[in-house]
Amino acid sequence: MSLMLGEIALSQLPGQLWHIFYYIVSPLLMLIGLGCLIQRKLSLDMPTLTRLNFYFVVPAVIYFSVVTSTLRLADVAVVMGFHLVLIVLLSAAALSLGLILGVARDRLCALLMTVMYYNSGNYGLPLQDLAFRQMGRNVDATGLQVFVMILQNFSGFTVGILLAAAGGTSGSDRHWRQNLLHIIKFPPIYALAAGLITAQVRNLLGDDAVKAAGALEPFWDVVVHTRSAFVAIALVTLGAQLALVKSHDGPRYPVTLSVVLRLLVAPAVALGLLYLAHVFMPGTITPFVGQVLLISAATPTAVNAMLLCLEFNNHPDYLARAVFYSTTLSPLTVTLTIFAAQSGMFAPLVIA
Repeated sequence: MSLMLGEIALSQLPGQLWHIFYYIVSPLLMLIGLGCLIQRKLSLDMPTLTRLNFYFVVPAVIYFSVVTSTLRLADVAVVMGFHLVLIVLLSAAALSLGLILGVARDRLCALLMTVMYYNSGNYGLPLQDLAFRQMGRNVDATGLQVFVMILQNFSGFTVGILLAAAGGTSGSDRHWRQNLLHIIKFPPIYALAAGLITAQVRNLLGDDAVKAAGALEPFWDVVVHTRSAFVAIALVTLGAQLALVKSHDGPRYPVTLSVVLRLLVAPAVALGLLYLAHVFMPGTITPFVGQVLLISAATPTAVNAMLLCLEFNNHPDYLARAVFYSTTLSPLTVTLTIFAAQSGMFAPLVIA
C-alpha cells in the first residue's frame, strides 16, 4: 500500500483510514481479544505461555529476520542510534512534565518507565509485519523492528531495573549479579548472534552455501514454522496478560499523562527527529527506515515495564493501568500514525 495524500480527495480520507484499521490493525485486535477471552475462560498458565514466546518463538523470529534480511548495516546502525536518542528525549519530556504537573516524586520513576519502554515485541513486530506486507517489505520491516526490540529489552534489564528499584519499596537491595544474569539469559541476544554467524558463514561458503542449505533444510523448516506462529502466539499472550489487569479504585496516578506521552507525544518526537535528520543529515535515514521508525514509536507501554515494577513494588497498579489503557487506545493512534507514515503527509521524510 502506497498512499499519496496529494492525490486523495478529503472525502476519501475516511476510506483510507478504514482500510488501514481493517487490514492492518484489526487482526491485532482480534488476536489480542481472543487471548483475553481464552485467559478468562481457561485460566492459561501465564509463566509457561510467556516463556514459550520469549525463549522459543521470538528467537526464531530474530534468527529468521537476520538470516533473510537484505538490510544495509548502515540502516541497522541508524535504527539503533535513533532509538537511543528517542528514549532519552522521551524520558526528558516525561520527567519535565511530571515535575511541572506535580507528580509525586516516588512515582516519577514509574512515569518514566511507562513512556520509555514500549511494546516493541508482542505488539510492534506483528504491527510492522502487517503494515508492510502489501508492499512486500514486511520481512525487512520486522528485521529492523527486531533491533528496536533488542535495545528495548536490553535497556529494560539495565536502566529499567535501576528505575524500578529506585522508586520501589522492596527489592532495591537486589544483587547486581542477578541483574547481570537477566541480561546473560536474554535469548534474543543469542538468536541475533546465531543469525549473524550464519550469514557470515554463508558468505564465506559462496557457491557451496546452496549445498549446505539443502543439508540443513529440516532445521530451517523448524525456524520457518516457528516464525510463522509468532504473530498468533505473541498477540494471544498480550491479550492474556491484559485479561489479568484488574481495574479498581485506588491511588490517583498520572495514567492520562502516561498514555498521552506514549501514544501521541512519542510519535510526534519521532517525526521531529526524522525532520532534523532530513535537514542536517540528508540521506542518513532512508524513506523506508523512516516509516518503520515512526510506526514503531507509536506502540503502547510495554508489559515488561509492569513486570519490573511488580517485582520491585514500584506502583505496579499504575503500570498495569498504563499498559491497559495505552493498549486499548492504541488502535486509534496507530492507525493515524501508519497513515501519516505511508500517505505522503510528511514527504520526503517518510514517504517511499
